Amino acid sequence: MSGLLLLFGTLFIVAGAAPSTPIPVPDRNGNLIPRELLFGDSKFAHVMLSPDGHTIGYLAPDENGVRQIFTRCVTCSHTEKISFDGQNNIASFEFTGVPGVILFTQDNDGDENHRLYKLNITRASPPHRPVPISDRPGVKAAVFKNNMRDRRVLVGLNDENPVFHNVYAFDLYTDELSLIFHNKRFPARMMFDNDLNLRIVSELSDDGSVVYYKPSPKANPKKLTSGKEDWVEYMRVSSEDAPLTDPIAFSADNEKVYWKWGLDSDLGQLVVHDFGRPETNQVLYSAQKAEIASLFLHPTEKTVLALTEYYHKPEIFVANQTIIEDMQYLVNLRPADSPMVVGVSRDFHTWLVTYLSDDKPFEFYLYRRWQKKAEYLFSSRSELSGRRLSKMVGFEFRARDGLRLQAYLTLPPTAERKFPADVNGSDPQVVEYARMGLLPERPQKMVLLVHGGPHMRDMFEFSSLNALLADRGYAVLQVNFRGSTGFGKKLRNAGNGEWGRRMQYDLLDGVEFAIRHGIADRRQIAVMGGSYGGYATLVAMSFTPEVFACGVDIVGPSNLITLLETMPPYWMGMYNEMVKSLGADKDDDAGRQSLRSRSPLYYASQVKRPLLVLHGANDPRVKQAESDQFVDELKKNHIPVTYVLFGDEGHGFSKPQNTLAFAGFVENFLGKCLNGASEPFSLGQYNSSATVIADASRPEEPRVSTTTTTTLPPSRFMGQRRAYAPF
Repeated sequence: MSGLLLLFGTLFIVAGAAPSTPIPVPDRNGNLIPRELLFGDSKFAHVMLSPDGHTIGYLAPDENGVRQIFTRCVTCSHTEKISFDGQNNIASFEFTGVPGVILFTQDNDGDENHRLYKLNITRASPPHRPVPISDRPGVKAAVFKNNMRDRRVLVGLNDENPVFHNVYAFDLYTDELSLIFHNKRFPARMMFDNDLNLRIVSELSDDGSVVYYKPSPKANPKKLTSGKEDWVEYMRVSSEDAPLTDPIAFSADNEKVYWKWGLDSDLGQLVVHDFGRPETNQVLYSAQKAEIASLFLHPTEKTVLALTEYYHKPEIFVANQTIIEDMQYLVNLRPADSPMVVGVSRDFHTWLVTYLSDDKPFEFYLYRRWQKKAEYLFSSRSELSGRRLSKMVGFEFRARDGLRLQAYLTLPPTAERKFPADVNGSDPQVVEYARMGLLPERPQKMVLLVHGGPHMRDMFEFSSLNALLADRGYAVLQVNFRGSTGFGKKLRNAGNGEWGRRMQYDLLDGVEFAIRHGIADRRQIAVMGGSYGGYATLVAMSFTPEVFACGVDIVGPSNLITLLETMPPYWMGMYNEMVKSLGADKDDDAGRQSLRSRSPLYYASQVKRPLLVLHGANDPRVKQAESDQFVDELKKNHIPVTYVLFGDEGHGFSKPQNTLAFAGFVENFLGKCLNGASEPFSLGQYNSSATVIADASRPEEPRVSTTTTTTLPPSRFMGQRRAYAPF
């Protein structure tokens, strides 16, 4: 057994698993947290540390409410705005290996066709005018590899074919863009080594397996093509093992590759082998209770320092004795929360650290290793300081077929909890639920909040939406149903073909668990979700129309056939994977019938309870037409519905004026349906782009915000595009 594996066995730090503490007495003053404090633009988002450790960068709104890049000196705390676009928000940014040079992206109102720019922020070149690397309409640009060391970065552009990205080397000094990989074949994962060489590509085969390739001995590594002569098979991974199998990083000398390895393991392993020789696999760590969630590597030595598993909460496993004291200090600093190292300097002396907490926004610290001391920097939402926020409780329950599922419950801060003494004589499991703080004194109004993906998961973390719902008096139930990631390939693969079936039953079983244990009032339960969660909401409202009091669908698909027909072109490499997930293909009669039978569109006439539908007009993943057609069916059957369209958003809502309006629509809708608390809200209050296309209280005509400059979309709204959390 390797020394690394033995070391993993010697130190096990549980972040956030401090001894249980008494549940605080609820705040009874009745004051609601203003939605502006929860959904206004964060003053510190996308926080990063420069490679030299001298500068912190972050996104924040400027004086006009436009999201810009700011930098802050680590030693002097001097803060400076370095981007100056007067209209378009910055979507993301990153430092580079050239001091003073930053890369950033923007898209067009949520269409996800990101433009990429270089920004030189040295004082020798005011006023920091950006240099476009790619700003062509319809082209999706992305940084594929940035080693934070060289003068070059690798950029992917789908500039010839929207399905495939060519790879270019961009020189940060000369602004020269040079093609290094002409790609007409590989739409999936590419892996580069530390010297910016393309070493691994992959593609999905017809049977769902993933084939990995490496450059052939005859290929020119500086001028690769996707031709068969340039690539030889590295290895093939079955469709069952593929979700847990992925290359992660190269060793410092580029001779070995670290992999997350799903072969012969349900939860996966961390392995390393000689490049191109998987038969030399050395197992470094085998997951214990959940999949490996993250890996902490040394920035230059590329040695494994620590990793995390994530079941109810993150658990940190330290793999290298050189950081044991550091990690123990960070855990001891805030024992109830989970430290995350989100950035390190290349010399490894300075770390940027944040903490995962359910009842606090992200708070950032600068940790100096030589001092063994962390300096508090800022909170992403300092205005919430002193506000009472609810805690999440992770728990397990069994689905109707016996499958064990992980879930979270958030209770309102005013809800009295039962103590173990209150349930003495009950089933021992019920006593344990009381000890965990899972059982309220009386059944609550509840929102079943369904995550997107579906191959994603709910996590223990602060959530503005959870905080809003709990503050307004709702319990929030989040179920990691079959098909969710993070809990092993058996659970993940158990969701294949189960859209609208067993995946939906898992949600209903979670609701029944809450009712059976006195957590929820059966008559006062809403269902809500985005993307796949929106689909699950529509299924719930149409297939089981009397279970939920109301529903909120956010960018959800209503027709699985048209969902497949309108996939973004750069997702076509994942088409077979999507078909496997759905369990049917649109291109054969049996498949279309199966997809139709699980599409809420064809059961819209069965909806009986209030429904709120929200969508972005530029959504590239779940087209606006998915909501249009469902709402049209409701109207044909004279079923009231409220439909809100955001004209400058995509697959979700990112602009602060729109997220505030989104929160206003949701809390007022739920307030009317479940009689929960809500702040006053009116259309146009935040100058959002929201247009009410259908109003359940006034179905005869659409109402348009008088403060927005967005025009009403064409009739039927079928030509608009839009975007949210990934499918």
